[in-house]
Parts: sequence; C-alpha cells; structure tokens
Amino acid sequence: MSGYDMKKRVSASLSTVTSASYGTLYPTLHKLLSEGQVKVQEIQQEGRPIKKVYQITEKGRLSLKDWLLKPPANDQVRREFLLKLYLGKDLKQEDVLKLLANRRDETRAKLKLLKAERKRCKDKQQTWVMEYALALCKAEMDWLNQVEAQVAVV
Repeated sequence: MSGYDMKKRVSASLSTVTSASYGTLYPTLHKLLSEGQVKVQEIQQEGRPIKKVYQITEKGRLSLKDWLLKPPANDQVRREFLLKLYLGKDLKQEDVLKLLANRRDETRAKLKLLKAERKRCKDKQQTWVMEYALALCKAEMDWLNQVEAQVAVV
C-alpha cells in the first residue's frame, strides 16, 4: 500500500485502536525501509507524482511476529472530548450541547465507516476488533444521548 492508503485504512478501520498521522507514518516507513523490513516500488502516474507502494519483507514479517508475541504495553487513552467536557463546567448550556452534538456526529460517522469495514473483514481477529470498535461507538452514542438529555433538563 501507499502511505496515503495506509493512513486511510487506519483511519477507517483502526481508529478505535490506534492512530496514524502522516507525521509518524512516513518516518516509520522510512525507518522500516532502512532496516530492510519493507521494500518500496515506485509507480509512474500520468500527470501525478510518483506513487510509492510499500510491501513487507520476510525480515519485516519476522519482526512483526516477534512484536505480536510480546506482551502489550499498558493502554494509554487520551480523549480530548472528555477532557473538554470535564473541564467545561463554566460553559453555557448551548455550548455543552454543541460539544455533545459534534461528538455525536463524529461518532455516527465513525460507526458508518466501521460497519463498512466490518463487512470487508476476512478473518476472525479483524472481525473481533471491528466488533469491539462498533460496541464502543454504540455505547458512546447511548452515553451521549443520556448526557444530552440531562443537560437539556438543566
């Protein structure tokens, strides 16, 4: 895949699990390339810049397997939305409702992407992760509705 395709894929299917900004993705690809863990093929495109398509090497597969077998680090969750809600005790009611509505719109869009990605899953592990992400989004939608109802009463 190209770096652009990787970013798009992570945003669509793994945003609940991880993130991939171009600022971290391309340096990581360059590091993996220099270590021989990926190789790159440059594809000429008419009227567009050269497209770089990356592919994992056997060395990369072995490194990936080693990483997969190691115990995972503790999860570190950072939710800016929740921080704003927590610290926004002096916000006006309409501002809190707007914050909640924006989050609901984002979560609804994420749900739509995850449902589409879930249909494309080809193995059990990917399906499990998609179902986990969908369950989180559905739970967040329920929670947002509850909080919004409480704010509207105030």
